Amino acid sequence: MTDPRLIDALEEESGEQDVPGFRKKRNLCRELLLAGTGIYHVAHFTSQVLDFSVDLLGHPSAPAAFDDASPAQRREAYRRAGAQLVYRAADLSRRVWELRCGGLVRLAVQTRAELVFCNAVIGGEHVVGFGSLPPATAVAAVADPSRASEIDRAAAQLATALRQLVRLPSQNPGGWLTAGESRSPVSPAPVDCTPYVVGPPGPGGLLGAALRLAGLHYLSHHRAGEQIAAADILGHPDLDPFFGRGVTVAGRRERCERLAGDLSLLSLQISRDLRRTVAGEVERLVLDLEIGAVFYYLLAPDEYLFGVALDQDWVTQADLDMSSVGRQLVAPNS
Repeated sequence: MTDPRLIDALEEESGEQDVPGFRKKRNLCRELLLAGTGIYHVAHFTSQVLDFSVDLLGHPSAPAAFDDASPAQRREAYRRAGAQLVYRAADLSRRVWELRCGGLVRLAVQTRAELVFCNAVIGGEHVVGFGSLPPATAVAAVADPSRASEIDRAAAQLATALRQLVRLPSQNPGGWLTAGESRSPVSPAPVDCTPYVVGPPGPGGLLGAALRLAGLHYLSHHRAGEQIAAADILGHPDLDPFFGRGVTVAGRRERCERLAGDLSLLSLQISRDLRRTVAGEVERLVLDLEIGAVFYYLLAPDEYLFGVALDQDWVTQADLDMSSVGRQLVAPNS
């Protein structure tokens, strides 16, 4: 049963043009907020233009306002941040195209206390949301994706429901539709397909040991703008279907390295975009593509971990593995 206090706190805002086609979309967003997942603001955009938004900013579960901003000022701040995130998502969709894994279908941004998502629906339509994470049992040196899983899964379900309104199938954002499905046992890598490692044996060996078919396929560790070590199993024969004409192992490895070098700046840009709505810096980024996903985990002010999973079925597992490897990398410095 929906908490009556949530219903009383629900506020809605329409863009400049409110059309009948938004009615069912608005209802789905309203239901998401009233489900009590921690999500307190959801907005639907078409090409960076707000169609409508629903929020619980007046409910005690929502974060406090910055600088005692009024409700109207807060909604304007969320509107601007959402439009900017849609712009980032559209730009990223073009930039990740060189990986030959399709466009961006989901952008997840995690800070110490919140998760912000921007999921593609159809064409230039996106749904953007803000959610408060449950309190952490202890201060973690690396972001824990499991704290955001309820919000993340709910956001994926919303994007799927919005697509179903126009009879389109799910894009399986986050791999949630297939996460945990029983799969045939993964065969061990053949002797001639041990991880390809670049960098010192210690860090490189740690990265290589974290790679598996049912998870991460590429990992790299960066500090002060330089790549310290990298490892991948892109040459594994079971990954052959993810390569085609003009997409070689060496070429994708080079493209991964190039994208990895850009994500540190991107995280700073997104932190700046969200500064009036979300406290803290970006600690985790997920760029979920049509095929697989790209991950960024902040380890220290000038240090991060980059990862790639090619198989959509294992995106959630790869995300958890990123956090695990990150904790191992920061442990010696703790």
